[in-house]
Amino acid sequence: MVEDREIEEKIDSILGKAGLFLLEFGLARHRGSLKVKAVIYSPQGTGTEECTKAYRLILPQIQTLLGVQDPEMEISSPGIDRIIRGEREWKAFAGKPVMLLAKDSSEWISGKLLSYSDGKIEFQQGTERALIDISSIAKARLDSMSKGE
Repeated sequence: MVEDREIEEKIDSILGKAGLFLLEFGLARHRGSLKVKAVIYSPQGTGTEECTKAYRLILPQIQTLLGVQDPEMEISSPGIDRIIRGEREWKAFAGKPVMLLAKDSSEWISGKLLSYSDGKIEFQQGTERALIDISSIAKARLDSMSKGE
C-alpha cells in the first residue's frame, strides 16, 4: 500500500509543475470512504480556477494510487490572513507582505518576506533588510492590510 506521505509528495510535485504550491494535504479514511483535503496557493492569485486546476490534477492521482474512484475532495486557497506554518509556506509566500511577532516582543511588525532558506527568512521593512531565524518568530501571517499589494 502507498503511504500517505508518498502520495503527498507526488501531488506536491505535480502541482509544482503546474505553478501551484501545496500548503496542506490530508487524507481521512472513515468507514470505507476517503476525504482528501488540500490547501493550494498560486503567487499570481488563488481563486476558483486554481482550485479547479488542482482538483483535476489531484483526483486521478488519488484514483490511481489508492483505488478510490469517488473520494470526497476539498480544495481551498490559504485565505488572506493565513498563519504561516512551515517551510513550504515560507517558500510559497516569498515576495508577499507579512506580519511577524518575535518571541521577545509583544508588537507585530509588517514588511515583505523576500526569501526563505535554511531556517532563515530575508525580511524587508521599509528600506531595511534583515535575515531572521524563524526559530525567533512566535507567529507570522500574511498581511492583507498592506498597501499596494
